[in-house]
Amino acid sequence: MSGIQNRYAGFFTTRTTGVDTLVIIGDEILRNPDIPEIDSTLKVYHKQDVDSIAVVAISQDSAYVFPLSNYASSILETKEAGENNQVSEVTRQSDDKILYKLRIDENTLRRRNVTARATTYMKEVIAKNRLGSGEEIEAPEPLSQQEDVFQHEFKPEKKDSARIAELNNQAESDQALVLATARLYPYKPLKFEADYVVAGFNNNVLGTRYQIYTHGSGPITLSSNNGLNGIINLGTADVMEDIKISGGFRLSSNLKDNDWIFRFSNLRKRVDWGLMYYRNVQQVSFGDTSGFAYPGKLVSNLYQGSVSYPFDEIRSLRLNIGVRRDNELLTGVDQASIATNNVSFTYGLLHLEYVYDNTLNPAQNIWDGIRYKAYMDFNTQFNTPLGQVGRNTFNFGFDARAYYPIYRNFIWAGRVAGDFSWGNQKLIYYLGGIDNWFMFGSNQKTDKDGNRVYRYFNPANQPAPDQNYAFQSLAVNLRGFIQNAANGNNATVINSEFRLPVFTTFLDKPINNAFVRNFQLIQFIDLGTAWNGAYDKIGRPSITYQDPSNPTVSVNLRAPGIGPFLGGYGFGVRSTLLGYFLKFDAGWPMNGFFRGKPVYYFSMGVDF
Repeated sequence: MSGIQNRYAGFFTTRTTGVDTLVIIGDEILRNPDIPEIDSTLKVYHKQDVDSIAVVAISQDSAYVFPLSNYASSILETKEAGENNQVSEVTRQSDDKILYKLRIDENTLRRRNVTARATTYMKEVIAKNRLGSGEEIEAPEPLSQQEDVFQHEFKPEKKDSARIAELNNQAESDQALVLATARLYPYKPLKFEADYVVAGFNNNVLGTRYQIYTHGSGPITLSSNNGLNGIINLGTADVMEDIKISGGFRLSSNLKDNDWIFRFSNLRKRVDWGLMYYRNVQQVSFGDTSGFAYPGKLVSNLYQGSVSYPFDEIRSLRLNIGVRRDNELLTGVDQASIATNNVSFTYGLLHLEYVYDNTLNPAQNIWDGIRYKAYMDFNTQFNTPLGQVGRNTFNFGFDARAYYPIYRNFIWAGRVAGDFSWGNQKLIYYLGGIDNWFMFGSNQKTDKDGNRVYRYFNPANQPAPDQNYAFQSLAVNLRGFIQNAANGNNATVINSEFRLPVFTTFLDKPINNAFVRNFQLIQFIDLGTAWNGAYDKIGRPSITYQDPSNPTVSVNLRAPGIGPFLGGYGFGVRSTLLGYFLKFDAGWPMNGFFRGKPVYYFSMGVDF
């Protein structure tokens, strides 16, 4: 084919080559069988004679097809009136359609020598087909400098063989000179280009999820004291994407908390390594032994180096080594706080982590597969510890998640996570709430009955006074409870979620609107516990409730749950709004069937 729709004609011939005998026995049709083949087939079908015999003529048919036209544009429609020896054609030229009424050219039918040249596009298609079938394509030989391409009235002159040999030798010497001087030049200096510039809202943990211990005051926010923070991220990378440099600045909505982060990553070889500097300034409250909280500021600086070794596409080993310096700045509100000196801590950090991840992500917040990590932390204090305590903190933890598809994008997601701390200075985990919780307003509020209640953090559950804690973090998710439903140096949580993307599961057509496409309904069950002491001292904790208007009155009750775990259940909604994946959950404690008012959670982020 030339790529143009021309008009074609064809001649057909038939030649008889003989006859074939067909013997039919049962479901078998035997062509020209011999006697043993007929007997064996009769034996298979348990018959004494054949069912039918047919004789068919065999012929050889051939066709010769050739073009009758060689147009510059394709024929849109053609019809023939063979009895009148006429043909009509419709062609397109620019935006016009032209109708032709022509007589059939008998001379062209007899000559059969019209050649329709292929278009440029069709030449490429033919060449690709020949390459795909393994045929060799010969490039046209260029005209040599000695060939005369002009037509003139003079006879061609004889070629000077000596001159031709001289030109050929000169060309070969030039080619040899080019190859002799060719070399592989190093990729220096590195050429960088802008990778991304992003400005938006973010409340993820940037540097570390371990905060300095604030003696039981809360709420605990691992990013800042406000759930909504503005961030500016800038990144650059070289053209080979071996070296990446990024930095960011995050400012909280209270205009006081801020984060700075700088990263350098070297991804040139199999072993990736990088450097990071992270600075965090956060308004916090420091509690004392009587439960009174003093306002203050916590300034943390983290200098960290990282190394990552991938075993394959799904398994890797990661090591982080760093130095952290924390400064506790107490705001003077009375004589006791004014007389208190600021305190500084300097720690050496080591974090070793094994990661396995074979999950696929077919849709937002929807995974398929298994992923888990197990990690070990070792922290040691460089400066002199306060009091008669040691310097070392140990922590072992794991986080395993499984995703099972039920119907299309409808999945079940399960998670088991735990942390266990020991040493001279321990980590304390506050159980309850969710990750990246938007906490707007004060921790205390007045209900419709005029009673003051806690909204985000229960300060009545004070940490054990006989334990030495260096850092604090959250054990989440445990919906149905606020933060500090229990605390201790050990914590375990179990989460179960059914995630149903409503529209993408039941509709077969693509959805452009991100809010509708990512709209999901969630049903969840959360279990969790936290305790002090050894890892085998697990048990269901009790919750201390306190009247904010009269802190001297408190009630200690056994927490609702299952076995050694506190339990909560409920429902949630997720979707994308203005480019952010937002989550809204309502959770009830396991003390009845939808008994009492639920705890509401509004947060940002994917997965658990």
